[in-house]
Amino acid sequence: MESAALQGLPMERLLQSGPQALSDADLLAVLLSPGSPGHPGEAVARRLLAECGPVRRLAARRAGELAAMPGVGHVRACRLVAAFELGRRAAELRDPDAVIRDASDVHRRWARLESEPEESFVAIAVNARNRIVGEWVVARGWESGVNLHPRQIFTLLVKEGVGRVLFVHNHPSGDSTPSAEDIRFTRKLVEAGRCLEIRVLDHVIVASSGYTSMRAAGLPDLEFG
Repeated sequence: MESAALQGLPMERLLQSGPQALSDADLLAVLLSPGSPGHPGEAVARRLLAECGPVRRLAARRAGELAAMPGVGHVRACRLVAAFELGRRAAELRDPDAVIRDASDVHRRWARLESEPEESFVAIAVNARNRIVGEWVVARGWESGVNLHPRQIFTLLVKEGVGRVLFVHNHPSGDSTPSAEDIRFTRKLVEAGRCLEIRVLDHVIVASSGYTSMRAAGLPDLEFG
């Protein structure tokens, strides 16, 4: 009886054909609907895509923003945000034994940040042989940057026992040139790392135009470990 009741719903099509067979709107409807025919989840899903644009832009919205949209509410907003975050974390589970030789390896590993609509700040911990021992998306922000303090970053690194680290973040503007704020913030990170005996090896900026290694750029008064 349950299968018959679900016939024609996105959930039923997902069970029969797999998630790849569903459109973006269908996948959203699975999250928004309780699984009963006639539920307005599909209409809400279409409205969300119409108002927010592609899924990647919808994924950048915060729970409060989504909850304020007609037909969504706090419960559904939390479901959506949780689903997008799980997707991000799954995408970030790459080869944990990879080696970072230079900034190009950092760029290849985090090239997906090029198309992100908001800034993300990532810490990559490596051992003495430059083999990755941990990666964390420390913060995500808005198109104009992230609200981040060195204390947040190094609290995590000290807790994880990190001795050597590289940082990477993206510029949604498409230009990988370090800004004055990027340089100022990186200088603080290098100084904090030196005090805590954590070597900061590089800070790489990725964008649609390519990437920039702040270490290779030879910026004045910026001495990496």
